[in-house]
Amino acid sequence: MSIFKLALSFFISVLPLNAWRAFGYKLLGYQIHKSKIGFGTLIAVDSFTISRAKIGWFNLFVGPMKVSIAENVSIGNQNKFICGRWVLQEQYQKFNYTRALQIENSALITSNHYFDVVGTFILGARSWIAGVESQFWTHGAGAQNRAIKIGSDCYIGSAVRFAPGASIADNSLVALGSVVTNQFHAGYVLIGGAPARVLKENYNWKTDVE
Repeated sequence: MSIFKLALSFFISVLPLNAWRAFGYKLLGYQIHKSKIGFGTLIAVDSFTISRAKIGWFNLFVGPMKVSIAENVSIGNQNKFICGRWVLQEQYQKFNYTRALQIENSALITSNHYFDVVGTFILGARSWIAGVESQFWTHGAGAQNRAIKIGSDCYIGSAVRFAPGASIADNSLVALGSVVTNQFHAGYVLIGGAPARVLKENYNWKTDVE
C-alpha cells in the first residue's frame, strides 16, 4: 500500500456524504453495495467487500488484508481492524499469514474494540461483540494455529481477550473480562475466567436468566 493510496483513503473517509465516501472507495476497487460507511472510517486494505451493512464513525481497516462483510452487519464507532505491513517482509513469508477478516450475516460489533488481522478472524452470523475494549489477537510468539473463529449466535462480553487460535462454538456466551486461550467445541455454554473455562453447560444466553 503506497503512501499516496493511504492519503487518498484518508481524504475519502472525511467526505461529508455517505454516497461520496462509498463512491470514492469504489474508485479504489472496493466492492460496496447499498451500505453506510461512517464519517472518518478509513479503509486501506487489499480488498474490501460489503453489502447492505452499516459501519459507524472513525473505524480503521488498515493493512495488507482481505475484508468481507455480509448483509445486515452493524459495526459501531472507533473499532480498529489492523494488519501490520511487517507481514510482507521476507523473513515472515514462511509463516503464511492468512490476513483475512470475515464478518457473517447480521453480526454486531459495538464500539472501541481491537482486531489483529494478521491471521484469520471470523465472526459468525448473528453473533455480538458487545461492550467495549475487547481484543482479538491472531498472531503471537510461537503461535502456529492463529485463526480466531466465533460461531453463530454468540455473545462476547466487554473487555474480553482472545488469544491466537482460540475459538468458540455456536450459541456460546463469553463473560465480561474473560481471557479465551483454547478452542471450545461444544455449543450452548457459558464461558468465563482467566484463562476461560466452561462455567455452565446447556446454557442459552438468549433465554436463561442468571
